[in-house]
Amino acid sequence: MTIHTIKEQVLSGFEGVVYYRARSILLLAPTLFIGPGDKTHKRKCIRLLIGCRGPVRAGFDDGRSIAGRVLLIGNDSGLCEIEGVAADVALLDFTPATAEYQALEQYLAGRSSLELDFAPFAELAPRFQAGQDGSIECRQLGELLEQSVMKVIGTQVAPLQYDSRIIRALRIIDELPLGDISLGVLSRAVNLSADRFRHLFKEGTGCTVSQYARQTALWRALNLITRQGYTITAASHALGFHDVSHFYRVYSDMFGISLSERSNPRKFRRVRCFD
Repeated sequence: MTIHTIKEQVLSGFEGVVYYRARSILLLAPTLFIGPGDKTHKRKCIRLLIGCRGPVRAGFDDGRSIAGRVLLIGNDSGLCEIEGVAADVALLDFTPATAEYQALEQYLAGRSSLELDFAPFAELAPRFQAGQDGSIECRQLGELLEQSVMKVIGTQVAPLQYDSRIIRALRIIDELPLGDISLGVLSRAVNLSADRFRHLFKEGTGCTVSQYARQTALWRALNLITRQGYTITAASHALGFHDVSHFYRVYSDMFGISLSERSNPRKFRRVRCFD
């Protein structure tokens, strides 16, 4: 059987589960193929890709590829393809302005990708495999994500450390509706020129202000929907999206799927964990 035929079967019969909590995503699947052009490759995050039962591979825009049981892939790495056939894949995404992202970014030290030894992760593999049925609870998810990062860096994850002005800006973004957030508003609030603030923000978070603000508004909206019973329309308006269509587009860009299960070609269950 050719790899092309395998990919066609995978895409037509995908099954798995995606867990998401504030600023972190865990996708589990027996087989995973995310090809070139998929929106999720552009997501601002650092990715940890684990093959619990076999190797996984990542391809990049410049023609490079890397394969192994555990791959660490940096933000803005040019990732364009992920593949793991019958590998029981665990894909962990950590978005900017989290302690896990900062720890992994420091570990990468400017490198775009690394192959890591599987041995430290072997004890986590059965938990990832068991979680393919959607049974991981929210508390367990947080522990599993933190333990995975600890296996990479070899120590406890340190608290988030940023320039105090960037921390203040992040708090403002967490409070304001999306439509009220701009480079000018934030730079004035922290007494910096727009150019200086833009540089510090990108250096600290790996994102532009608009990218980070959209991600934050989406997470906040999902929290309202999940924990407070808001409708999608009410949540999107409360968080300052232009309209519901704007919310759908940001959601699709973040997760690579539609909110509608009926139009979800990958057929995986979604578990929202906000604690």
